[in-house]
Amino acid sequence: MNGTAWRQVLIRTTAAGLSTLGIVTAAAGLFQGTAAAVSAAAGGGLVVVLSFLSLALIDWAERHRPHLSIPLFMVGFGVKITALALLMPFVQPGDWLSPVWALAAGIAVLLVWQVVEVLSFAKMRLAVEPDA
Repeated sequence: MNGTAWRQVLIRTTAAGLSTLGIVTAAAGLFQGTAAAVSAAAGGGLVVVLSFLSLALIDWAERHRPHLSIPLFMVGFGVKITALALLMPFVQPGDWLSPVWALAAGIAVLLVWQVVEVLSFAKMRLAVEPDA
């Protein structure tokens, strides 16, 4: 299995997302207790999982179907956002969930993930039309 430039983006963003998740979860636990920490872990963890899956798909495409990398990146992002928008109104949080901490962790992880992703893209030399 050869690594790709996308693999580096995946590694960098996942490390940054997990670090952010750990920091926010620890802060939630320190300031508001176990329920807040679990809520932060759930909210931020969801963002890590969805973001990881979309980049892992692109990494796979780069190794097996390079011509599909950019279209899959765009479709994966759209599907992720659409799925969240459609599913969230139907999710009934339990009494254990602290919405403030879940949202704070989700936003923090998403922001850090996106910044690291953009900085990683800036280091990539991506062809608009990769060789097939």
